[in-house]
Amino acid sequence: MGYPPKEADNCAPLSEAVEKGEVHLVAKSRGQYPGKRIPKGALPGLRTIGFWDAVGPQSWGLPMHRNEGIEICYVFSGECRFITNNGDWNLRAGDMTVTRPWQRHQLGDPTIRPCKLVWVILDVESAGQNGVWEFPSWIGPDLKARRALLRAFRKNQHCQFHDTDGHLKPLMERTCQQLKDESALCVAKLASNINALLVEVADYLAEGLTDPKKDPQGFDQTIRQFFHGLEYSVEKASESWSVGEMAHACRVGKSYLTSACRTIFNATPAEQLNRIRLNHARDILLCSPEMPITDVAFATGFNTSQYFANCFKRQFNCTPREYRKR
Repeated sequence: MGYPPKEADNCAPLSEAVEKGEVHLVAKSRGQYPGKRIPKGALPGLRTIGFWDAVGPQSWGLPMHRNEGIEICYVFSGECRFITNNGDWNLRAGDMTVTRPWQRHQLGDPTIRPCKLVWVILDVESAGQNGVWEFPSWIGPDLKARRALLRAFRKNQHCQFHDTDGHLKPLMERTCQQLKDESALCVAKLASNINALLVEVADYLAEGLTDPKKDPQGFDQTIRQFFHGLEYSVEKASESWSVGEMAHACRVGKSYLTSACRTIFNATPAEQLNRIRLNHARDILLCSPEMPITDVAFATGFNTSQYFANCFKRQFNCTPREYRKR
């Protein structure tokens, strides 16, 4: 096949996280990838297409691995760290990655942050030809179009760029809907959407790496800095924050803060605040084993120990007492 024998990733950490109920997964796949099986003979070359929705803190990540095809990933909301041999990015909403066949890459730092991410992996290796890439015949209307697409992807050396004009997001949203479609035309719809996606991405690649989308007023950056500040200070995080007070601290309105938090953190402001408080509580439980659990709850901003215990169990799948014993 033009490459030395390699073993493709099997996404085992993702599969285990799905079994544990940590992350919601919808995918259609073949081979070693998780998800519903693609019918035999349908969309040859398509290895996997799907999305995950990681709403709360995750205990898993995808360490350095390889995939046998071109992989395109798109972040809808939240943040996710992406690493290759020649780069390291903190992906945010609207960011996309494009990796070449067998290119080493990692998602997570080392664990996945709360985010919604969609992907497609399409095999372009042609058996018996030395390093030649070839799209399957269902890509593009004819051979000339397939070759033009291949040139864009083959020449690309960039791994990350931003959907500056928002052209790709509707395609990705439609793909997520089609993954749930079981009608007679579901394969045809998926093929049409993948073709449209490849054309859009090829246009971006032809233009080179685009600048990240600007935040003219700096509001989103202020919101990120505010919540990151709470991550570094248990005292600040434990203060009695209302959504209005958080919005005032970020110099935005409540509705803007709520919308921005969903995009940046894949959570509401209150949910993100609770996540941060619970992470502080987890650290205190381990570092101060003599501290009563009720005191831990109050020290991290919770008004009652029962509410704290309920929130803690939802986030870490065990009670504070059980976590401390572990």
